[in-house]
Amino acid sequence: MTVIKKKRKAIVEQSDCVACGCCVKVCPLGAIRIIKGIMAQVDENKCVGCGKCAKECPASVIDIRARRSLPSVSTASCSLPRYLA
Repeated sequence: MTVIKKKRKAIVEQSDCVACGCCVKVCPLGAIRIIKGIMAQVDENKCVGCGKCAKECPASVIDIRARRSLPSVSTASCSLPRYLA
């Protein structure tokens, strides 16, 4: 049986972001950066979902949500013709 893990991550509503940089300053892992001076972007590989950025955001455009982490699937052991017969 495959287990799907849920991890909390920061999600930025980029269309409403004012790019003030407050989230960048409080992120303990450096997971957020301002892109082209117009919006914040979260590196999901670095984000641990601590919520500091969401609390600090003056525009309230950052949410901490559960993100599904799907398991990787190897196709090396798959035999497509077997399923087509």
